[in-house]
Amino acid sequence: MGLKRTIYVFFVLLPSFINFYFDRRRYMQDHDVLKYYDKMRSRAKKMVDRFIKLGPAFIKLGQLLSVRADVLPQPYMDEFYRLQDQVPQSPFDLIEKELNEEYGDYKKVFDSFEQKAVNAASLGEVHEAVYKGKPVVVKILRPNVKSIIDEDVRTIKDLLPFASLIFGRVFRNTLETVIDQFYETVQDEMDYKKEAENMKLLKKYLENYDYIMVPELIEEVSTKRVIVMERLNGIKITDVSEIDKAGFDRKSLAYRISRVYLGMVLKMEIFHADPHPGNISVSKDGKIIIYDYGMVGSMSKDLRDKMIWLYMSLAERNPSEIREALVEIGALDPFANSYVIEKGIEMALNEMEGFEVSEADVRMLMYIANRVIYRFPFRLPKDLVLYLRMGLLLDSVCRTLDPDFNFLKVLPNLMREEGLFREYYIFRVKRLYQRISKAIDISLRLPSLMQERYQLEISRERESSTKNIAVAAGFVFGFIVAAAIFFLFHF
Repeated sequence: MGLKRTIYVFFVLLPSFINFYFDRRRYMQDHDVLKYYDKMRSRAKKMVDRFIKLGPAFIKLGQLLSVRADVLPQPYMDEFYRLQDQVPQSPFDLIEKELNEEYGDYKKVFDSFEQKAVNAASLGEVHEAVYKGKPVVVKILRPNVKSIIDEDVRTIKDLLPFASLIFGRVFRNTLETVIDQFYETVQDEMDYKKEAENMKLLKKYLENYDYIMVPELIEEVSTKRVIVMERLNGIKITDVSEIDKAGFDRKSLAYRISRVYLGMVLKMEIFHADPHPGNISVSKDGKIIIYDYGMVGSMSKDLRDKMIWLYMSLAERNPSEIREALVEIGALDPFANSYVIEKGIEMALNEMEGFEVSEADVRMLMYIANRVIYRFPFRLPKDLVLYLRMGLLLDSVCRTLDPDFNFLKVLPNLMREEGLFREYYIFRVKRLYQRISKAIDISLRLPSLMQERYQLEISRERESSTKNIAVAAGFVFGFIVAAAIFFLFHF
């Protein structure tokens, strides 16, 4: 089965890989991408369609690739980031089997259980039910999905040598990193015990936001493969006509959503990393409901501080500060030519100024990276992959609610309301202190370093003198031996 699957995947993806090879090469060599953007986007759509055809592993992999500027050119990223994992519902008899394996007889656990799924994704599906008289939703892992994922990951790795032959070793190594991270992320998503912990933790963090609702976990009937939570109904966040009918202020909703996600990313241990429209809704009293906590991201305190710095630099359109922040977060080679990098960033920022309002300001970092990724030494740190995907999805939601939404314009207010200016200035003071400390340390060590240098020069001179004497002695000795031999044979 493994070899058969590998051959099948190879021939399904081969046409797209051939097109991708030439598109990527063209993108690396030509600065004027707009003249063939539409053709590349069309080929990228066919590639996405093939990923969907190949099943859940490829759908999830495609979602992570959508933010990899070090792998995909911009037209491919634009198409891949729209990739959602909506798939047909599994036959209910298979779902019943899964439920009975978890509960014995699931009909004795739930008062009622709807056979039709309200949401079917690549890894699991959601059904409505009633538990102890309370409306709930039940999220069930798809039958055999773990074995399907494992087999397809092996298939993908089997095909990596072909990527090495076509694109080179460096590109293959990048793909290997992407696949390893994808597999780690999917493993977490398939463990509903982890999702339950994520939900409880974020529910605690988000209590300070009175306009946010997180469903209550029904812990006693949640397992590793089934998670049960209270049913919170609302209007889908992108259903603007229903939101308008309900009389809600869409600009305010967009602002509140951007604020809570900024707070999660920059202040909390973890953040909700999958804010696609199906995971956010508006309750009848205007509160924002967030569902599905399987995909979460996290950043260290140090990285969060550096991201605040990067946000401020982007808001100020400061190429020098952007470059320095990118170096600090690990997204740029510190030995890269700073002048060339800053000019590249400045060029990208200038191009951004001419974009239509519908383009995503929050995607500025991705755009900058993608415009220079093939010409300058940019890289994408592992910790930022889910953050960037979250940013793309979130911006799309906010733009749907408010076409005039501009994240960079509201950023100062968001940071002020979240108390992040204080964090930013503390971070800059710490950096200044570190630089001063480093300079003082170097100045204090300078005399000893000069002494070591002086001693090294003396040692070298002595060694040189010794070598010269040895050479001279050898020459004299050789002359004496040669003279002796001459006299022995001639006299």
